[in-house]
Amino acid sequence: MINQHVQQNINRMKRISRLFILWNLLFFTVSLLVRHSIASDVVGSVFLRGGFYAAGGLILLYLLNDMAKGKRSGWLRLSIISVLAPLGVVAFIVFTPHLPIWFDIGQIGSGLLCIAIASIVLQKDVRSQFPKQPAKA
Repeated sequence: MINQHVQQNINRMKRISRLFILWNLLFFTVSLLVRHSIASDVVGSVFLRGGFYAAGGLILLYLLNDMAKGKRSGWLRLSIISVLAPLGVVAFIVFTPHLPIWFDIGQIGSGLLCIAIASIVLQKDVRSQFPKQPAKA
């Protein structure tokens, strides 16, 4: 059973995940409005990025619901995603310097929200609620 403090942290991460979805829907809207300012060779992937990330936010909420049920798999997947996603943001910004600043701001915002989730999901008291199961003989 999840203790009350960890449940509060899960609720905080749910709020951050909802903000992640809204941020990326806003990013998607901006992409629609200014799509002609993006380098022509990456229009499709950049244009769809906000929509895919917003859908990814729904996955974050799904994993948080698994965590609220006490499932280690939800905690583990959320831990991996929230750590790797900001690294992907940094790599994307570094390797696509020709994109406009508003795009980088959208990326950075998403990365910071993932870092906020990582900082909560990796806390010792949260981790301790999802121990490894002993190996079965």
